[in-house]
Amino acid sequence: MSISLLQNATVVEQALTLCTRLDHLGAPRFAHRRLQLPCIVFPITEVRRSRGQDQKTRFTYYVKANGLKDLVITTEARLGQFSQARPGQQTFMLVRPWNIHDLGLPNFVGDRTIKTLSMPWSMSDHSLYGSPKAYAPADLESHARASRLIARLGQPFGALLLAQQRVGEYRRIASDNNIIAQVKDVTSVRDMMDVRTLEIL
Repeated sequence: MSISLLQNATVVEQALTLCTRLDHLGAPRFAHRRLQLPCIVFPITEVRRSRGQDQKTRFTYYVKANGLKDLVITTEARLGQFSQARPGQQTFMLVRPWNIHDLGLPNFVGDRTIKTLSMPWSMSDHSLYGSPKAYAPADLESHARASRLIARLGQPFGALLLAQQRVGEYRRIASDNNIIAQVKDVTSVRDMMDVRTLEIL
């Protein structure tokens, strides 16, 4: 990750807002035979079935989702052609399951650990923070927290493909292989602001 990303005040501010939203998510849990899953949601904008293949029991789809690089997904489910521009269609989404450990924070931190986490770069690195005297410790910790989140969000992750059943209820669509997704642009934090807990049947 380029250090210059954190010189962009808007990126830092959006990352800290996202941190706050993620902090308020609860832990995943089962209730009434349903999974309550905290996650970051990436709405699917297009699903296009691959042509020219003998697909009787398996179907390959080209998938586009807001904020993510394009994906190819193979499944036995029939998704059909999908475009967000067509009203009345079933809603599909890719989600990134989330828990607090994704920020790389240990369960127990002592004073030394806090200092280490707060300062991922040297205090002498003026290219990131400017003069050390110009920032209060809280500002430095905010930059460090934003940097940890941005670095984490920029990494590939295992996504789940969901289809909406009813309002607030979703069903997972199984794929032949793990769905490994990655954000297009880690500085576009606004594309990752859809944070919620979904009820999966």
